[in-house]
Amino acid sequence: MCEVLEISRDSYYKWLKRKNIKNKYEMYYDSLKPIVKKYYDQSEGTAGYRQIKEQLEEHEGIIISYYMSFLIKCCILKLPAARKKKQTKNKYRTTTDNNVTKYTYQNIAENTDINDIYKVISTDTTEVKLETGKTNVSFFIDAYSSEILVACIGKSLSNDFIEYNLKLLKESNYKLDNVILHSDRGGMYKSGIYKTKTADMNLIPSMSAPYTCTHNPWIETINGQFKDFIKKHYPKNLDELQIALNKFVYYNNNIKIKKKLKTTANNYRSCHR
Repeated sequence: MCEVLEISRDSYYKWLKRKNIKNKYEMYYDSLKPIVKKYYDQSEGTAGYRQIKEQLEEHEGIIISYYMSFLIKCCILKLPAARKKKQTKNKYRTTTDNNVTKYTYQNIAENTDINDIYKVISTDTTEVKLETGKTNVSFFIDAYSSEILVACIGKSLSNDFIEYNLKLLKESNYKLDNVILHSDRGGMYKSGIYKTKTADMNLIPSMSAPYTCTHNPWIETINGQFKDFIKKHYPKNLDELQIALNKFVYYNNNIKIKKKLKTTANNYRSCHR
């Protein structure tokens, strides 16, 4: 065997002697596993390795590379480390002539450059199936920071539900003057009550093109993360759904480290009031 592998017998026996003895790197690697698993479980399976790495740095004071965070997460989930991800570089980032980096979203009707909060609010509803029947969960989020401003539950997309959503948004302590409110072309967003209330709140309505969920990516991401969040303990009734929703909003706003912001969404807004 040594001849086939082109190694000396001495090297082989040295390796055989120490193969079950972990070095400092391997011991450090093993010590990080329960910490990484804690933050992964805390997110109910929605945190990626980048978020975990940033949470370790922010909350634990532990600095590791993205690659090590990825390897540990793969080990915990028993995934192949060689799994490749699609490259999405420069999907939303542009650089001006003055070398100032801005985040540009061309799917907004006004082609607005979103480089800070208080520019665009994104909204949508997602359907959740309970044992008691179907219900709707509505979100209003800041498009730049992904902070959830409003999250509420409604059995139907009635005028009362629309009014209640906008009332909560108005009471959210968020600067609403001349902010773009972006949505898809769902019936509730084309209703007269929605148009009237948004005009009263001095919001600028904006809608995606028909049948293009990719034109509202921020809210679709939140919808998907919420569905992943409730997979392990799927709510059976409205009370359980409300509890899960409250936990998700708290995690998204106060615990999850946003890579773009280098902090949590709430911390970022508290510095930009």
